[in-house]
Amino acid sequence: MKNNLNTGLKSVLKSGSADLPSRETIQAHLLLPPVQEPLAYDIKQSAAKLNTCTKTVRRLLKRGKLTSCRETRKILIPREQIENFFKRTCDKPNLDA
Repeated sequence: MKNNLNTGLKSVLKSGSADLPSRETIQAHLLLPPVQEPLAYDIKQSAAKLNTCTKTVRRLLKRGKLTSCRETRKILIPREQIENFFKRTCDKPNLDA
């Protein structure tokens, strides 16, 4: 797609035509659709999100610090579980100082 846009621009520039595409048209062709986060992560993906190893994620599940969906063959941890884990465990700033 990018190659087609470049080819089109080159042909317009070579012909000397003043009918260049608008800035909005160019941006519309170059912008990618937003990447959507999955609803749940497997063990390996959860470890990557938490910046830990898979063994740590399994320990957190065993201790009840994270909960998972076990209705499928694969253990899935909802995205909200990981976000809430960070909110619960991260130090809160001291605003009194």
